[in-house]
Amino acid sequence: MVFLAEWELSRDNFRITHPDEPPPLAPPLLQEYWRFRRYGLPPLAGGLRDQPVNWFEHAELLERAYSAWSAWMSGDKGPDWRKAHADVMPLIKWLRELVYG
Repeated sequence: MVFLAEWELSRDNFRITHPDEPPPLAPPLLQEYWRFRRYGLPPLAGGLRDQPVNWFEHAELLERAYSAWSAWMSGDKGPDWRKAHADVMPLIKWLRELVYG
């Protein structure tokens, strides 16, 4: 069995994780957006125009970043993977700079 080590910035130490450990919960905005896409109901009462300004744009961008990062973390990250996912590589590069500095 292979265990993973994660760096916890909040506690400034390593955390050993089990490979079967569930992934962390998605952000609340992303969970709302997934519910909207699943059921077709916006998060607030009323129609689509009664929602907060740019709610849909922010949620779509967050979903795109989340799915790209999930694909990156679960893939082999080799040249073949990079060629197959060339459309998301600029986003992944930007996310890597945010995460790793």
